[in-house]
Amino acid sequence: GNLEFVRAKLEGDAKLQQRIERAAWAAQRGATLTAQLLAFARKQPLAPAAIDLAATMPDLVPLLRRTLGEHIEVRYVETAGLWPAMADPAQLESAVLNLALNARDAMPGGGRLTIELGNKVLDEEYARHHAEVVPGDYAMVAVSDTGHGMTTDVVARVFEPFFTTKSDRGGTGLGLATVRELVAEQDGRIEIDSTPGEGTE
Repeated sequence: GNLEFVRAKLEGDAKLQQRIERAAWAAQRGATLTAQLLAFARKQPLAPAAIDLAATMPDLVPLLRRTLGEHIEVRYVETAGLWPAMADPAQLESAVLNLALNARDAMPGGGRLTIELGNKVLDEEYARHHAEVVPGDYAMVAVSDTGHGMTTDVVARVFEPFFTTKSDRGGTGLGLATVRELVAEQDGRIEIDSTPGEGTE
């Protein structure tokens, strides 16, 4: 807040503006990292509630367009008759934003990000092959990109805490690990499908 106040007072000084921008970025990065560490260590209590994804998720799209930049097209697709989801709205939004930022990093030259909502039935057969899943009706949120994709070796490790392919660009390796923890804590399941040169979902 203080940095925003100072920025407004020093509008004519480009060099100081740049320093304020860097300080604001560092403060935001510290806040994000702290939030990720707390969430990963399960110190942040979740407050799951029945939510209407069709009512809440579209509000996130304008924020994503501003955050990701003009070089990335954001598409939103939803299935008619969506079932309510049992989730913590703030943490779900945080998870989608986290996935979108990962997608942006995979599309440095631009591309398309798609957020799709749908209904998914996970049956007994599926549950037999995935021990952590209880058969039943689930709400699905799919985030896909047209980025460079990942090899099978990388895909096998993306949810490991502190594993990152972008350490030179400030990656902490906690983003996807935190998303997986949040999904698991809300009795959900996360899956990844990626092909080098074609993108990731």
